[in-house]
Amino acid sequence: MNILLVDDDKEFLDAVARLLRRMFNDFNVLLTTSGKEAIKVVQNENIDLIFLDLNMPITNGIEIAKILQHTEQTKDIPIIFVTSENYEQFKKEGFELGSVDYISKPIDTNILINKITLYATILRQNLLLEHTNHKLKKKLHKAKDRNKIHEKMMIHNSKTSVMGEMIGAIAHQWRQPLNIIATSMINLETKAELGKLTLSEIQRINTKINSTLAFLSKTIDNFRNFFLLSNEKNSMNLIETIQSTIDIVKIQFTAHNINVEFTYSKDVSFEFEGFYNEIRQVVMNLLANSKDAIELKMKKVEGLDGKITIDINKKDDKYIISICDNGGGVDEKIQSKIFNPYFSTKFAEQGTGIGLYMSKTIIEKLHEGEIRVYNKNDGACFEFKI
Repeated sequence: MNILLVDDDKEFLDAVARLLRRMFNDFNVLLTTSGKEAIKVVQNENIDLIFLDLNMPITNGIEIAKILQHTEQTKDIPIIFVTSENYEQFKKEGFELGSVDYISKPIDTNILINKITLYATILRQNLLLEHTNHKLKKKLHKAKDRNKIHEKMMIHNSKTSVMGEMIGAIAHQWRQPLNIIATSMINLETKAELGKLTLSEIQRINTKINSTLAFLSKTIDNFRNFFLLSNEKNSMNLIETIQSTIDIVKIQFTAHNINVEFTYSKDVSFEFEGFYNEIRQVVMNLLANSKDAIELKMKKVEGLDGKITIDINKKDDKYIISICDNGGGVDEKIQSKIFNPYFSTKFAEQGTGIGLYMSKTIIEKLHEGEIRVYNKNDGACFEFKI
């Protein structure tokens, strides 16, 4: 602990310094008889406490305190004024100038030691508090980093949970192209055996097979890219983002007698800065939920035609995307819980209960938006704003 004593009486300074060094051997005591010199010392040394004579020639204690009070580096250093004036005279200016206490001359050594002990204790506690706060901040940063890692893992797990949905969609998408390739090869072989195979026919079949293979390759790219994590926000077109997600599942949904309609205004720009794959994940999660709800209702209502409508609008600086179905809606008793982690209305083999939670996380934390659910007509609507 560094203590600065400032007084124009050299003998007084030496006497106080000897007393402090004898009573507090871990203190570093600095002395000066000049106000200007005191300011230099405070600026160059790490001073913890100042004993400042109120009445000094040239630059008195009041002027020194004013300078220290208006300097960022020194404004928080506690000052104990040493004065021969009474308390009523001192308090008019002393406390306003940053003084925390005062001591009268002639100094009572017991009072001096008690005051030093008190302020030393306060300073040590402050240092301990600062050290503890620093450690807590480091722990907080580590906790935040762990939370970010945990969120990324949950996003990945959420994507994995819809992998079955994706594989089912790919199986439906591939069935017809594979049939086209097989039929083309049979046609090619049959015409060769009959001797009717011409160069133009070979070129026609080759073109057909190549375009079909290109479609299959694109499907694989969509599937692979869906599971990549976006490292940063990028410019995207929300129409293309949503449409590319619909394209993955459309054939599968059609096979299950579920029609997906996507409506939007062609006069509005839907360019947006966001996380491309994560937005697709939200749309995929909501589509998969609607499909499950519709199929469950189909078991109860014979001949039901499944319908999912996706609508996107822009209001002020927000994009509003709503995905509605005719699957019977969400029980109002659980609407407040539906976005909770691991909450699921499905059987264990049908879902993990993190899809909607991660959708909420992606919308609210990554895109500073909001998501809600409500019932409309004969189904549920999930609406998110970004």
